[in-house]
Amino acid sequence: MIAYLDGAWIDDREASISVHDRGFLSGDGVFETGLLYRGHYFHLRAHLDRLAASAAIIGMQLPDTERLAQVAREIAERNGLTDASLRITLTNGSSASTGGTVLVTIAPRDPAWIGKAAGGWRIITAAVTRPSTTAIPAQLKALGRAYALIARHEARIADVDDALLLTDGGMVCEGPSWNVFWRTGNTVFTPALELGVLAGVTRSILIDTAAKLGYDVREGAFKRLDLDAADEIFASMTSVGIARIRELDGRTLPDDTPAADALHDHYWRIVEAVCERGGE
Repeated sequence: MIAYLDGAWIDDREASISVHDRGFLSGDGVFETGLLYRGHYFHLRAHLDRLAASAAIIGMQLPDTERLAQVAREIAERNGLTDASLRITLTNGSSASTGGTVLVTIAPRDPAWIGKAAGGWRIITAAVTRPSTTAIPAQLKALGRAYALIARHEARIADVDDALLLTDGGMVCEGPSWNVFWRTGNTVFTPALELGVLAGVTRSILIDTAAKLGYDVREGAFKRLDLDAADEIFASMTSVGIARIRELDGRTLPDDTPAADALHDHYWRIVEAVCERGGE
């Protein structure tokens, strides 16, 4: 695949980053991902805005966002892709004099990942917790998120698909790379942003859509015990829309998932409509 690295287009197998790069050495960097669908990006500008917010938190100078949008379009064209996952990675580089590192990569959407999401996940509640927002700001999407890596290590040991993170106060928070929702009766719940939840692009769409579908939507602080009363639980992310949770900590959830099914269908209709209009 062709990648973009610090102003140059190169074969990704030949790309090299300095051994002194602070992103490599200490995780001093930020990133964003995006969805290319039928040749157009879905809400790319929202992802770039979130990238800018993350960069500002750690004092990083963000490259011109219009230039990043141009690179995103060009990398898809150079690789001949119309359905893909984009990643933009920025680091503070190896020194103040050299400036930061800008890496943009793209890859076809992974059929195995899409299939696994469609089939539903088995997950556990991680022992590691999401650190306090005073330690790690809620809207910082940084490299080296150790707590997320540890949670996924726990999931591998347990031979399940992923892990749910609680806050250090024991409240339901999010997954390593996804937001969580659940339905009990006619109410759809999701943790509030104040708990350290990343403001997912898909999360905001689902909150609005669930209300339009007639569900009561509640954002707040909820205990892990609340999930044991849920009629259905599901994860959300831009790449797949919704992944139904089929099992949580050994408890098998009902096969009937009306909220997840309806929201998943509406999400992809929105994706198609936005991308038919040219995306971004």
